[in-house]
Amino acid sequence: MRAHSNFAEYVPLALLLLAFMETGGAGPVFLHAMGASLLVGRVVHAYGVSQLKERFAFRVVGMTLTFVPLLACASRLLIQRLPLAFL
Repeated sequence: MRAHSNFAEYVPLALLLLAFMETGGAGPVFLHAMGASLLVGRVVHAYGVSQLKERFAFRVVGMTLTFVPLLACASRLLIQRLPLAFL
């Protein structure tokens, strides 16, 4: 059950940030890299949680790969748009 709620907490925000990046003109390589990181991270995390004996290393790697697009997109959006707030 926790794996489902973990997915529901992070994936919608990541997809929203990716959509903002796409409408803001981010390149396809960046968008694909962030999308791939999110996808691989969720698969690895789900594998780690689904094992009878949970494998903590898979959960850590999965969450790290999930946080990469969140942090990268949020940082890039702030850096690009923050100067506009002071005009």
